[in-house]
Amino acid sequence: MKQIFLSFFFILMHSHPGLAEDKTEIRAAIPEGLAPPLVFEKKGKYEGLVVDYVNALAEAMGRKASFSMVTHYRLNSYLLKGKLDILCYTSTVWDDAVGKHDFSKTLFIKREIILGPSPMPKKLSGLEGKTIGTILQYVYPSLDPYFESGKIKREDNVSEEGNLKKLNSGRIQYVVTDQIFIDYFRLDNPDITKNREEFFLRDYPIVCSVSRKGRVKKADLDKAITEIKTSGKLKAIFQKYGSSYID
Repeated sequence: MKQIFLSFFFILMHSHPGLAEDKTEIRAAIPEGLAPPLVFEKKGKYEGLVVDYVNALAEAMGRKASFSMVTHYRLNSYLLKGKLDILCYTSTVWDDAVGKHDFSKTLFIKREIILGPSPMPKKLSGLEGKTIGTILQYVYPSLDPYFESGKIKREDNVSEEGNLKKLNSGRIQYVVTDQIFIDYFRLDNPDITKNREEFFLRDYPIVCSVSRKGRVKKADLDKAITEIKTSGKLKAIFQKYGSSYID
């Protein structure tokens, strides 16, 4: 009887694709802690800039995407094991899995800045003795030598939005952030840049990390990236959230 039941279950799974795992679905990772407009969670579903452009990439490949929020501690292990296929908000500048995963061509540029009271100094050394709002566990190549020496103090928060709220309320004077977050936060908080200046730190090419044991090939992903960039679809997604698109 048990053998008959198992045979029936096998036939049922293969005759109803909706009951079986969709092997064509792209399993995309979302790093925990990303702030709006990169990611929003509404009624158990993920939305936002990252979700929109990953969905656009999947569509360009004739596929669909699913999303999993993953802690920074687990991101690389999940990709290494093939539990997830892609992570499309990373950079070879800070990703410690270079050489272990494949990396796509550039999606867009993340422009890192310090926002603080005007006038801002012309050099980083002019911020010695100051405290700068940062994100927990984040690496800042331009600032880390100052943090490690104690010349500049870092004050960690769990999100970009949290830091900008602290800045807006006067609880901190300086934050390190990027143009995307400033643009989006300014939509509802137009005074965030009033009497403040931006200090340019550096540009980071944002790419997708591709699992070598996953369901996505780097060549296919690169082709999809070219398609959504040349068609203007990627720029339109940024405009939807009031954010600057830097190619």
